[in-house]
Amino acid sequence: MGTADPVFGTIQVSGPAWVASDSADWSRLSSTRPLVAGDRLKTGSDGYLLADLGDSGVVGLYGDAEVTATDAIGGSPTIDVHRGKVAFHLSPESNLKLQADGADIGSDMSAADGYVEYGTDGIPVVVVEEGALMVQVAGVDQRLSRGERLALSGNHQQATPEPIQLAQADTDDDRQKAKGAAVATGGKTGGVSAAGWTAIGIVGAAVVGGVVAATQSSGGGGSPGS
Repeated sequence: MGTADPVFGTIQVSGPAWVASDSADWSRLSSTRPLVAGDRLKTGSDGYLLADLGDSGVVGLYGDAEVTATDAIGGSPTIDVHRGKVAFHLSPESNLKLQADGADIGSDMSAADGYVEYGTDGIPVVVVEEGALMVQVAGVDQRLSRGERLALSGNHQQATPEPIQLAQADTDDDRQKAKGAAVATGGKTGGVSAAGWTAIGIVGAAVVGGVVAATQSSGGGGSPGS
């Protein structure tokens, strides 16, 4: 009998989202379920997905995003971002790693909020909204601080961090809305605390809204497309 894949956390969705693995084709997600190593996840254009990884942090997929959850050497969870925009919150002691186009992203021993996003040119960038990150691109380690972005393509070996202007609405306002939504549902929904919702911002708020809507009507099947 084979060994079961490690469970990383809990998945919750709002709108169209799907899961697949090496042993299973794409199927529609309509309720809370465990996140396990080998899961491949994607959202539709108006779908949102949030993964609560406990002490490691929180990861949220915006619309038209796709990731794979893998089990790195030593048992550390890894989220490989393939397309779209994926927000995250990492705790100071987080062992969670994010990857995009071969680049590695992790906590710099402090709490960090940010996101990975693929541009129209197919090149992913990482943006730090709070705290600091350690990023390795083409074998070179770089520290990113709040308000910095970095191109992650392995072909861009000379890429350096660039300052950006963080929109206030993308930080304080959205986080307060998300926190309020979590508190309104009892401070914790599907295992995700108010702090977790707040870290992801508007993605968390959308998922909370989806949970409320799901109690009023059942979701359909649907097809993930290509």
